[in-house]
Amino acid sequence: MRVPVEWLRQYVSFDLTIPELCDVLTFSGLEIEGVETVGSTFEGVVVGEVRGFEQHPNADRLRLCRVFDGSEELPIVCGAANFEEGDKIVLATVGAELPGGMVLKKTKIRGELSMGMMCAQDELGLGQGREGIMILDASLTPGTAFSEVAGPPDVVLEVEVTPNRPDCLSMIGIARELAAMTGTNLVWPEVALHESGEAIESLTSVDVQDAHGCPHYVARVMHDVKIGPSPDWMSRRLSLSGVRPINNVVDVTNYVLLECGQPLHAFDKELLSGERVVVRRAVSGERLATLDGVDQKISPEMLVIADADTPVAVAGVMGGAGSEIRDETTRVLLESASFNASSVRKTAKALGLSTDSSYRFERGVDVNLPDWASRRASQLLVEHAGATLQKGAIDVYPAEVSPSTLECRFGRVRSLLGVSITDDEIVDLLGSIELALVERTDDSCVVSIPTFRVDLNRETDLIEEVVRLYGLDKIPSPAPRARLVPGASDDHHQSLTAARAQLVGLGLSEVVHYSFLSETLVNVFDPGDGATRLILPNPISEDHTMMRNSLVPQLVETLGRNRSHQIREAGLFEVGRVFRVQDDGSYSEEDHLVVGAMGPIGRSGLDQSADPTADEMFLWMKGLLESLFEGLHLPTPVLEPLAVPCLEPGYSVAIMHEGELCGALGLLVGRIRGEWRFSDPVGL
Repeated sequence: MRVPVEWLRQYVSFDLTIPELCDVLTFSGLEIEGVETVGSTFEGVVVGEVRGFEQHPNADRLRLCRVFDGSEELPIVCGAANFEEGDKIVLATVGAELPGGMVLKKTKIRGELSMGMMCAQDELGLGQGREGIMILDASLTPGTAFSEVAGPPDVVLEVEVTPNRPDCLSMIGIARELAAMTGTNLVWPEVALHESGEAIESLTSVDVQDAHGCPHYVARVMHDVKIGPSPDWMSRRLSLSGVRPINNVVDVTNYVLLECGQPLHAFDKELLSGERVVVRRAVSGERLATLDGVDQKISPEMLVIADADTPVAVAGVMGGAGSEIRDETTRVLLESASFNASSVRKTAKALGLSTDSSYRFERGVDVNLPDWASRRASQLLVEHAGATLQKGAIDVYPAEVSPSTLECRFGRVRSLLGVSITDDEIVDLLGSIELALVERTDDSCVVSIPTFRVDLNRETDLIEEVVRLYGLDKIPSPAPRARLVPGASDDHHQSLTAARAQLVGLGLSEVVHYSFLSETLVNVFDPGDGATRLILPNPISEDHTMMRNSLVPQLVETLGRNRSHQIREAGLFEVGRVFRVQDDGSYSEEDHLVVGAMGPIGRSGLDQSADPTADEMFLWMKGLLESLFEGLHLPTPVLEPLAVPCLEPGYSVAIMHEGELCGALGLLVGRIRGEWRFSDPVGL
């Protein structure tokens, strides 16, 4: 998320240098991935006035312009066409250096003299902007230094917000954290609405048929809307935040989204059929052309916003092209709603769409925020789009969500943190992040959890808030202390350490993989073990849909990846946990060891020109196994025939220890070797 520092100051007052600001936000739990300076002092760049223009005699797409710089008219050759005579524009004069490093020189373009350049936003380092050159306020005086118009250079922070903190995906959310860390106050924008015209109930209706998928829906209607460009300050803030300005209505919805974190959508009300909005599940066979120009096939599992006849938006993801804001739009229906996070996540994934709205809804948006965001956006549309706000709002909120409460024990905080923090300090720190005190005793306090803090569910979450606000750098680092526990044994830990040391001594390299993997990969090795698989209910990606029940698939995949990069020989091992579902439905965790080898690893100092035979590889693996057992002071393992789905028949044996099956040894079966194009045997 891009955070313009100048915009951030609107909500919280602070006197910090940029490095200090980054440190404070980092200690609050927000990762600062980068700092960018946008803009410059714009030496030699002034406000110009277009006094006239004509077609370039030698180029169809160029104009010869006469631009007044405050003292004289200059000839300028320009390729843009979005200006008229009398417009105030940004003029870079001869000698000016633009943010990209370009230095303006007196030059001839297609035979015509040009004494400067009429500039677009991107040429000034002020974002993507609209197509064509920048058109400035008509009241500006030609010759005024552009630095007075644009202001000083802006600093933009690139902030990485962790998935558990969706409340920080907004300017106000970041400001709330900064206010808590610096002991200042968060300032919300004042919202004052002036309503006139008809009552909204006579203009439209809202029917929420799926309250689980849409627990809160707010609609407001505006007439006499005048579509046009947004004010410069809003366009600039959007551009600095990485959002391209479009028009005043769309820009307001994007601005409020970035400001408070509540996604909004504006419909052209004239394009909605039946004077009604219906929030429902899609009907089988329905299709919707979304704003990105794609004709989407929507399924009954997806929540849609519809008019009386057809869907007009995919709820929480993207609006439809059939009701988008046009240049001719005069009536707007503004939607501000809360949608179920799981539903939005599944829909966005199924459609292959990821938008600023879906990104926030998937993580959790405050269910009580839609009304404030709707009022804020309505106020801005009245101010900057000339809209007439019709009376009232339709607010569908059948099961109002109230703040929950949590208890925090003072002694427990001090015990976990190891610091002498007072009871009053704990209460004050929790209060600084809007956790209001509900009840207090000598031993604990009970605080109210705002609905925007979806991550606070347990006492430990509150203690985590206390420690980050108190300051992680203030927590002492005492020397480690060992405690003798009679009867306790660390044999298991010692054996794992010894096994690693022994295998490294045998020339193998240790690898570490994630504890998650895909069912597709597991099916390659053993498609028949589905009952023991621990499937994740909400996987983070298609490559991590289950907890691993074997270390073999990932190790073979790593060997295959090395082979695809022309690595001829490798000996790898991994020690790690595997997870399985038991017959009674409970889960088990066990430490396993896997060793894998490819290429002539056993021919050190000998002929390595030829690939090993199957017999050679099998004997090398057998030698590794016996060396491991010898190094761990175990008796030589007994090998017995055993059929294993991923091992080659005839080269597959059980490893027996004291009469019990403890593993398997063999060569990777041919059908699996083909998946990674191994031409030589792979030992496991």
